Amino acid sequence: MTDYLTAAMAMLGPAPNRYADPAAWDQLHTELGIRLPADYQALVDGYAPIQLNGHLYLGTVSRIS
Repeated sequence: MTDYLTAAMAMLGPAPNRYADPAAWDQLHTELGIRLPADYQALVDGYAPIQLNGHLYLGTVSRIS
């Protein structure tokens, strides 16, 4: 089985992890009433903000105090 997260991260290069904030994810999950997939969270934490192939934009997740 292909590990798509590892393949995507290898293609994008080292992740700067500029905006990784577990508390922001917790707040967002509470507001949405669902948990977003861990691989999606890893891509956002690792690379956001980024636009991929002109089609997919990954923004940052931030806490609202």
